Amino acid sequence: MAQLGTYCFDGDTFAQAYALYTDNALTNLAPDGFYAQGQIVRQQLNGILLNAQPCSACLVPCGEGVAASISDQNGLFTVDIDVANSTGAIILYFYMGASIPDGVDVIWNSTHYNRLTCAGNNGSTLIDGAGNNVDYAGINNQGTGLPTYVGNSNNNLLGDSPYNTTATCPTAGGAPENYTYISGSYVAQGTTTNVTVVSNQIGYAATGSPVFTAVIPKGSATPTTLRLDIYAPMCGTAFRYEVDCPITLPTFTASVAQAGIGCSNATVDYYFARNATGSTLPFTQDTNERPVVGNFVFTTSDGSTYLNDTNVIAYYNMDNNQVIGVRNGVVISIQACDPT
Repeated sequence: MAQLGTYCFDGDTFAQAYALYTDNALTNLAPDGFYAQGQIVRQQLNGILLNAQPCSACLVPCGEGVAASISDQNGLFTVDIDVANSTGAIILYFYMGASIPDGVDVIWNSTHYNRLTCAGNNGSTLIDGAGNNVDYAGINNQGTGLPTYVGNSNNNLLGDSPYNTTATCPTAGGAPENYTYISGSYVAQGTTTNVTVVSNQIGYAATGSPVFTAVIPKGSATPTTLRLDIYAPMCGTAFRYEVDCPITLPTFTASVAQAGIGCSNATVDYYFARNATGSTLPFTQDTNERPVVGNFVFTTSDGSTYLNDTNVIAYYNMDNNQVIGVRNGVVISIQACDPT
């Protein structure tokens, strides 16, 4: 069996390479065995790399949690997750530790997702890197393909950016080392990635470090693999996350959109994603039967379309005569309806 280490290959990518070597001059062939990079595994036999194949040992089944702690290092942590061949909403929960914020970028079917909320998020709970209140983490980071940084507020995340030097921890500013999740742990790949952080990528909690929620709409049976990148450019990170298998989101009934908090008839079915709390795995998922402040809300059962995804608040009277105020797809208020 091949040993973990740094290797060189004679191609543009690992999937296209002809052979692996132990030196930059490509003169010493790596030992025969199996080698993995990202989601690809290849066997080197008699000095030749055989066809690429999926790396089953690199996949984490959905419904499980993962924890990592790197006390004296920074990194870009990549994991591939088996989200099965069913459809629905994939809900992810993240706890980024008490002091070091980390970035989240979820990729499924070539689309990046970096939009997160948390329990009690009422439009003033989260702030971007400039200290502006935001309705959800990543609100000004949509369409960029860049990670959204969440967790407890830490000015050093911006202050030490960019992270692009050869410095090593505890010196700030060093390029994070690449890690890939293989066979139950993150394994250093011997390479680095330059990282720059800007204010729009940040959605700190104003106080504390809650569990953050992201929703990925899986509208087709394939692909069955989701990739999760955790960006941890600051030295000394610890994070925990859970990735649930696809589900049909819980439903609630409410009125059509209204300008105020009137008691309009609840005639339309909508959907929401519950948040979670805690700092250890498994997180404690909420059990609310109707949406509460801080929940993402949707018009579709797989979370593909947010309810009132605009910056103008709209109100919806639920079938219990409680009115939710929704802005940018998040419940930011709840109160009794006014029949007058």
